Amino acid sequence: MVELSAAPRLTVADARQRIAAHTAQLEERYWQRADVVDLIASRTALFDDLLREYFTFYFSSGESPVCLLAVGGFGRAELFPGSDIDICLLVRDAEPLKEAIEHFIRDLFDLQVEIGYSVRTPEECVIQAKADITIATALFERRILAGDEALAEELVSRLGPGVLWPGDEFFRAKRDEQVKRHERFDNVDYGLEPNIKSSPGGLRDYHTAIWVCQRQFGTSSPAALVDLGVLTPEERDWLVEGRRFLWWVRFGLHLLAKRKEDRLQFQLQRELATRLGFADTQAQLGVERFMHLYYKHVLALREVNDILLQDFEERILSGSESHETTPVNARFQLRNTWIETVDDQVFSDSPAAMMELFVLMAHRRDISGVRASTIRQLRENLHRVDEAFRNLREVTGLFMNLLRAPHTLVTQLTRMRRYGLLGRYIPEFGRVIGQMQHDLFHIYTVDAHTMMVIRNMRRFFYRSADKDFPVAAHCVRQIPKIELLYISGLYHDIAKGRGGDHSELGATDVRQFCLRHEITAADTDLVCWLVEKHLYMSSVAQRQDIYDPDVVHAFATEVKSERRLDYLYALTVADINATNPNLWNSYRATLLRHLYGATRRALRRGLESPLDRAATLVASRESALVRLHAAQPDLDRAHVLAFWNIPSEEFFLRHSTRQIAQVTLKCLDHDPITAPLVLLDNTSARVDDDAVTELHLYVVDQPGLFGRITAAFDQMHLSVYEASINTAENGLCFNSFVVLSDRNEAIPVREHSRLAQRIATLLSVTGSKDLPLKRVPRQLKQLQRRSECTITTALGNNYSTLMVNALDRPGLLAEIGALFQSFHVTVLRARIATLGERAEDLFDIQTADGKAYDPASAYELSQALRQALDWHMQKAL
Repeated sequence: MVELSAAPRLTVADARQRIAAHTAQLEERYWQRADVVDLIASRTALFDDLLREYFTFYFSSGESPVCLLAVGGFGRAELFPGSDIDICLLVRDAEPLKEAIEHFIRDLFDLQVEIGYSVRTPEECVIQAKADITIATALFERRILAGDEALAEELVSRLGPGVLWPGDEFFRAKRDEQVKRHERFDNVDYGLEPNIKSSPGGLRDYHTAIWVCQRQFGTSSPAALVDLGVLTPEERDWLVEGRRFLWWVRFGLHLLAKRKEDRLQFQLQRELATRLGFADTQAQLGVERFMHLYYKHVLALREVNDILLQDFEERILSGSESHETTPVNARFQLRNTWIETVDDQVFSDSPAAMMELFVLMAHRRDISGVRASTIRQLRENLHRVDEAFRNLREVTGLFMNLLRAPHTLVTQLTRMRRYGLLGRYIPEFGRVIGQMQHDLFHIYTVDAHTMMVIRNMRRFFYRSADKDFPVAAHCVRQIPKIELLYISGLYHDIAKGRGGDHSELGATDVRQFCLRHEITAADTDLVCWLVEKHLYMSSVAQRQDIYDPDVVHAFATEVKSERRLDYLYALTVADINATNPNLWNSYRATLLRHLYGATRRALRRGLESPLDRAATLVASRESALVRLHAAQPDLDRAHVLAFWNIPSEEFFLRHSTRQIAQVTLKCLDHDPITAPLVLLDNTSARVDDDAVTELHLYVVDQPGLFGRITAAFDQMHLSVYEASINTAENGLCFNSFVVLSDRNEAIPVREHSRLAQRIATLLSVTGSKDLPLKRVPRQLKQLQRRSECTITTALGNNYSTLMVNALDRPGLLAEIGALFQSFHVTVLRARIATLGERAEDLFDIQTADGKAYDPASAYELSQALRQALDWHMQKAL
């Protein structure tokens, strides 16, 4: 029988009302810019009082010793609006208190807040803390809220570092725990939707550093840690300011989400940035400015965490090891395998040694890293990196030496970036550290993306690149000065966030860099051209007909030489793979590989002797006729030529004579009136690989055919990247598509027959059905943008060009095809491009009577398509 306090019990309804009123008050104060430290303290005090009241009501009899402990985040007195309330009921014997405990916990759960609880004896606390570092850490942060203080005091001796988890063991466990946590986030502190608590550089990194300090030195006060020499004053400021900023963001995040939410999702990023006053500017969105500040604090917190853990490792784990010191030169030495300065004055006496440090590591394989003391010395001397420092020939020579180094270039550049040297030495790079773009296309900050670009360039030298990136591997081995490629990678996005054309602005910046580093005029022009044109090859490959000799000649005229082509190709592939892993697929690889090969042939042939398009077409057809005659001597030439009136010239320009002959024979042997003919081929056009699947469709024309085809592809989970729609006067169609599976791969040859039969069956079914609504991914829902549709007609053309720019989503092309069917649009050609969350599709179209659209009808159609696409998107949401 529970013996209750004589005081009236706080009803659940009253408690909920107090919580709701207090939360509303805190929310109002938060949006009025109250100090988040005060808000968190107030939230904690509210629950301290509530839990004490309930505890006093149920446990006032003194029947058996019991006390109430706040543990974990509640124990740290860090309660946010959605935080869990973690408690431990410490008992001598739980049995006499069983009924009281059940009533107490029931009332807490009725408060409709997340409660985490345990009921343990001191002995059980010790057993569980020994077995689980997470439980141990939560108990180390305990606060007594009410009850038997003598019982709580027992834990002080039982859980002390002299008995349980001494400093070295605790450090190892927390370090390993952090490594595993970082691995869950791919060690990325600049993720698209970072977790403010658990991502690298988040609050948990702050806690880890503080926990280790508390266990080792008996204090977690940043000021006290400075006095102990554990932190520098600058690191203390980073720690305190970073924690305050993350608290500020997390508090607002919980308020907006109305629950515990630690992921900075797209929608919440925008809402929070707007509510906190980050306005859009001409150069940047407000949300990008907000996230820039977020990443700045996260990077600083991660730096403090890293250097503290490294310092602890040197102090704690290496304290008992013998230290072998090996001279490197007059300024540096190795302590075991870690490099350090020979004294504290090296960087002040010789500032160029700051650059030399990284050059030494890039030329040797026996150096594990930089000692913590030397990192701190370097930071303390960063103020010496001024304009005079940047123009010292010794320093510029060292940096060029670094770029030519045989080992660990990216590791050293990354260290320079993290220690602050790279952003000081190249101020324009310093301005993009933490700079992000609010879309699904660019999933890394500019500085992180830049490091990944250079990393990819280095990987092209690996043996594995011969298989994964064969052309890029060839290019980097042909390049005479690899450092020029690295410089172009360093500067290609350096002007982002300023407004204007970042390629042109970056070319201006890199010219000054080249002048300062005494790079020759010819090499300077090359690097400037690479930076200015770093998007050019990708744009031509995806938006123009690269099988057209005229397009190739124009591209080759801009490129001018095989040397520049090698540099541009390597930069392009490195850039795409560092922007978003999902961007690189076999289709884009095939496009770039073909453009590279065609351009190289054009350059070797000579720009003064371009291929004649008409002559190329004649030669292709004549060669195919010869091959056809060899295969079937009695084949009627007239029948062949009649069939060849259906495909566009593109069919003959982009396929080998073997492919042309094979497709022709199969089509002539088939009657499309009886059933559609579907042909699949994994041999890329004039490229000896199976990177993509081409699908040819020989069929009788019918209203809405393109819509029926795209609907069939959608049901088969095929992604369409290119389409060529060709209809003859006799009503026969020969349509070609480049498709990939939903795994972004070519369709396996073993599946070709089954897939062809399935598509033919779907196309043979009469009537049409409404397209099923596909699930729209959450991130796309949060990036709602209006579709754009524009229709233009070039002078003299009998067709118009429709550009559709919309949020990409499952089934989008099938939606467009169905709309074409509804509006009686005839599709001649299509080029499909997906860039992150955006689909940029081009269609050459005609009216139902085979004409281009006049301005009035073009406007009417474009508006109708836009409204219909947006309606479909809203309906799918």
